[in-house]
Formats: sequence, structure tokens, C-alpha cells
Amino acid sequence: MEGSTGAPPQRVCPKCARISWATGPRCPYCTAYFRRTGGVTPWMLVAAVATVLVGVAILLVIGGKIYEDRLDDRVDQVTRDFDASLKRFQDDVRKELDARVPATGTTPEPTPFSEPTPEAEPTTSPEVTPFPTETASPGAEASPTETPREEIRP
Repeated sequence: MEGSTGAPPQRVCPKCARISWATGPRCPYCTAYFRRTGGVTPWMLVAAVATVLVGVAILLVIGGKIYEDRLDDRVDQVTRDFDASLKRFQDDVRKELDARVPATGTTPEPTPFSEPTPEAEPTTSPEVTPFPTETASPGAEASPTETPREEIRP
């Protein structure tokens, strides 16, 4: 790049695809313009967007039908499994109840329900621990006095 300060840019012709160092608006080989005319027009963008939307809609319709069929099958299977499980549970409960009935055919007497008695809390008064405090008086020795100390239980 040392000697390229004044060199023209390298261009590719859109018609003949040759590379040239031409500075003018036309290709020196085929005399076509370097700029392309007729780029993307708005109707091309609208057509591309419409095509994509139609394709996505078709995929969603097809996929939705497949998923709906699978979903219906799965719901039916879960419902059958639940009904079978409920039937087994009912049979087990019926067998258990039949096993508890005595051979005479009468139902056993239910045991009376009694309320549990609450455990008695020990009724003790809070312990009082002597706590000496010092009071200073001029010319007298400090004498301890007892004050009640309250015990805190969680």
C-alpha cells in the first residue's frame, strides 16, 4: 500500500464480471455501467414477506393438527390410567373393609373416642437468684443488696 495513494479503486463489472481499474462510470471492456440499476423494489419485499407468512401459517396448521391428535391420544390415555388406578383403589378399600368385618356378618362396635388429656405443666414459681448490687455512699463501704432476678424461658 505504499504506492497506492493515487491509484483508482478496483471495480468489478456487473455485466461481464471483469475486474478493472477504470475511474469512469462505464466498464472499459463491455461499456456497461458499473452501478446496477433496478435493485430491490418494494413489491419484491412484500412478496417475500407474504411468502414467508403463508409458509409459516401452513406449518402451524399442519403441526397443530398433529399436535392436537397427539394431545387427544395422551388425554385419553391419562384418563384411562386414572380410571384404572381409581378402580384398583376402590377394590383395595373394599377388600380391606370386608376383611375387617367379623364372620358373623355384623359390624364391629366402634371404639369410643376419648380426648387426650393434656400433660400437666409443672407449676413452679420462677427462681429468684440473689443478685448483689453495689451502692456507693460517701464514707461508707459498699454493701450488697439483693434484687430479684427474673429467669426467662423460651
